[in-house]
Amino acid sequence: MTEQEFDTQVWRRFDLVTTDTGIETTVMNVCFTTRSVRIYVKNAPPEWLPCKRIETHTTRKGDTADEGTIIEELHNKLLAAEERIVGLKNERQQLTEKIGKNYLAEILRVVNMIKEGMTEKKAKLAKVDSALTSIESILQRVSE
Repeated sequence: MTEQEFDTQVWRRFDLVTTDTGIETTVMNVCFTTRSVRIYVKNAPPEWLPCKRIETHTTRKGDTADEGTIIEELHNKLLAAEERIVGLKNERQQLTEKIGKNYLAEILRVVNMIKEGMTEKKAKLAKVDSALTSIESILQRVSE
């Protein structure tokens, strides 16, 4: 890797690098002044590796670590977030419309209709009861 390529990379801790000896290892630190990375090698102390000895550099996820890829990834995340925001705004508008309707007045109207019906039913039942009482009294007089 040249110094110019090193400078265009986006370096993060725990990124993966492949050395000129074919070892794939993780990045612990980055020094931009010396253009080198401190790598972790199992069963060995961490060592600084100059950029000339780095063959490939990838992110933890395995993607390329150049600026263009990172920018594209962030752009895609931004577009997805924008779509989600638009969806949430639409959902909010629908909920606002549902809440905006006056359901209490409608419920009160229906309750009043039920109350009127119950009052009428009670009055009719009272008339039926008085008629049955009258019939019973007439039947008692007739049977005597």
